[in-house]
Amino acid sequence: MKLTRSGYVWVPLFHIPIPNRHNPIMFFPTTYEILTEAEVIEETSRISVSGSADPLFVENKIREFLKLLSSELGVGFSLKLRVRTSSKSLREHTYVHATNTVLELLGGKLDSDVIEAAWRIDSKIGLPHSVFGLRFSDLIGKPYIWRLGEEYVELDKPLIAELTSISEVVLQPLTDQPFIDYVTHLAGNVIINIFSYMREEKDLSSFLRIYNALWYVLYGVQPPKSERGLALIFPDIDKAFSVEAIIR
Repeated sequence: MKLTRSGYVWVPLFHIPIPNRHNPIMFFPTTYEILTEAEVIEETSRISVSGSADPLFVENKIREFLKLLSSELGVGFSLKLRVRTSSKSLREHTYVHATNTVLELLGGKLDSDVIEAAWRIDSKIGLPHSVFGLRFSDLIGKPYIWRLGEEYVELDKPLIAELTSISEVVLQPLTDQPFIDYVTHLAGNVIINIFSYMREEKDLSSFLRIYNALWYVLYGVQPPKSERGLALIFPDIDKAFSVEAIIR
């Protein structure tokens, strides 16, 4: 039994993670590609990730997922799993694409129930809730906004993001957050308005300034600059990256 799946790398392009808070996240496909090959074998499982940022981290998380999945199903299995993607592909989507492929190989076509079951495993591993939202990218062809406990909403335009000038930023979380409820509310509203403005094809610059300013308030990240596209910050599990995004 074997399955090969390919597609575009997705990212939580507009997302400001706040501990113990669940704000809206806007997910976007990028121009980067990813391919996962999964096969049930008789010998010991073999997992290989190439091209992704920090492949060893991804491989270890996939192994944790498979171990817990086997326990949940009450069935032992061994897999040969190979993931190939761009070096610009971040860890979160590489993990999601690989494990979604395994779920489809073992159980057939993906649906919301399967994705919710997968999230129960992700949460046991200690992964952020954005992983849950990102799993829906395999059911959707357009950018979408999603919040934990709510249904996703697609953008009515098949946009894609070309990401350039990607660089990791140093996070210095603010330990004393007396106004965290206000900041959380503002961050959520900013992302909702970015989604609405994209739908209406309006200029995002005013909301993007606030979005990047919130990254500075919460994590001490200096607002990035851009020459061609949108300069912004977005997270990848426990890291964050500065990027220039050209959306078309």
